[in-house]
Amino acid sequence: MKSSWKRWIFGIVLPILLILFLYFLQMILVHYPSVGEAYAKSGFVVLSFIPAKLSSLVPISLTEVLVVTLVFSSPILIAWLVIRIRRAVKEKRGKKFFFNITRVAAWVLFSLYTIFMLFHGLNYTRYSLDDKLGFGQRKYSVEELMEVSEWVISELNSVRDACAEDENGVMTYPGGVADLLSDMEDIYENASEKIPQIKGVSARPKNVMLSHYWSYTYITGMYFPFFVEANINTDLTFSEMIYTICHEMSHLHGYAVENDATLAGLLIALSSDCPEVRYSGLREAFELILTDLAIAFNDDTEGLDAFMRAHPVHLGYFRDSKAVSDYWDSIDPPKIVSDVSSATNDAFLKANQQKEGVKSYNMPTSIMADYYFTYVKGAA
Repeated sequence: MKSSWKRWIFGIVLPILLILFLYFLQMILVHYPSVGEAYAKSGFVVLSFIPAKLSSLVPISLTEVLVVTLVFSSPILIAWLVIRIRRAVKEKRGKKFFFNITRVAAWVLFSLYTIFMLFHGLNYTRYSLDDKLGFGQRKYSVEELMEVSEWVISELNSVRDACAEDENGVMTYPGGVADLLSDMEDIYENASEKIPQIKGVSARPKNVMLSHYWSYTYITGMYFPFFVEANINTDLTFSEMIYTICHEMSHLHGYAVENDATLAGLLIALSSDCPEVRYSGLREAFELILTDLAIAFNDDTEGLDAFMRAHPVHLGYFRDSKAVSDYWDSIDPPKIVSDVSSATNDAFLKANQQKEGVKSYNMPTSIMADYYFTYVKGAA
């Protein structure tokens, strides 16, 4: 009897308790970001280096291979399990069989959860990037926001002229998707040299072969911690795809919280010497500062219109925006698909102590003004 209890405790109860320990550890560490920051800048970097570099050696998405394999093998595995259960019950070995299956499942779940925590989960507990950079701590006047807007529009127009275009005049990348994915590791690393807070381990982002079908769930990219792999929906237009790559690679650099990864990706894009990558960041920067400026002008729509007429935006920007809009209009997935995808992502984020769920993708206001007065005017 005593031996039987030991088997249950060490075989099933222990791994379940260890899973709960890791979950509550993450919940506690959220309140001690200095510990999470220390792990993200040391332990995570060391642990993720070899897996990330090994993953980079494989030209295809390991995540996609795993998912497709599971989809096709699941019916076979379920059928095998049902047969084994029926046989065990018939031979009066049901209790022993149930114990063995449960024990294996418990330890496998613990192992997977441990890997998840080491390569992603604990990074949710670090300091937010905007706090580290001192962003989001002040309000700006209309005049200051106009100054930032002028700079953003000027830079966007200048960089757009240097971007490659396709036959429709839409921004593309020289060499196409393959060259973009091949170049992004070095592009990201070179840009991160200018912002030390973002430095970390980089790896080649992966092309998802089923990208078109991903779009029906509005998934543009996914960081998969079990392979330390940034997976990219390459069915997107290049302006959107490049910005997505910067976001997903920021997860790989240890920024698990979505708005941190978005901010890190924006800073990387704006700091890049590659015109196409920098342009993707300036497109996002323009939309952010335009929102801030519209709020600052308040009811003065004539003043905002006069400002925009005085500072026209490159026509290429509008062609690129139309290409993005046309792409998503062509997808038009059933509402239930997008709702399920959003609900799943929301539940995942909340399970990792992100109380705002999918709203955590939103960055603090004044980000572009903070960037301008810190890295542009402040560095001048």
